Amino acid sequence: MGTADNKPGIAFWVIATVLLLWGLAGLSIYVALYFETPEEFAAGAETAAHAQVYADYVANIPAWAIAVGVIAAVTRLGGAVGLLLRRAWALRLYSLALIFFLAAMFRAFILANAATAMSPRHIVIEIVFVALSIFAVMYAKQMKCQGILT
Repeated sequence: MGTADNKPGIAFWVIATVLLLWGLAGLSIYVALYFETPEEFAAGAETAAHAQVYADYVANIPAWAIAVGVIAAVTRLGGAVGLLLRRAWALRLYSLALIFFLAAMFRAFILANAATAMSPRHIVIEIVFVALSIFAVMYAKQMKCQGILT
């Protein structure tokens, strides 16, 4: 599976595991969106002051936008699995996940003005998700270049 030169260290396994947990958490958001009412979903995602406005926003997300988000979440999770399996295709999946996630963020914040329905804390969380998406792509690329991913 590799030589001593390209065996991953403990940091790789920790980062890959954290990215897997993040991927599972991201997918769980869409599972919750499917099983919960917009009000229940908003109560778990937003502060009390923004819950009803956010519930209205969630209730009006078009199906195509939800599909874009689901694709982002599934490919992100696939990237994490690929990283743990030390496969080079993890980079492609993380790159696709980033593209789809940025498309979802464009729809939410530019086309639908989601910032008016979210608390500042929620907006910061979305920014952190974008940063983690970029990190995942860069990390997978670095691991591929180092020969960790084959």
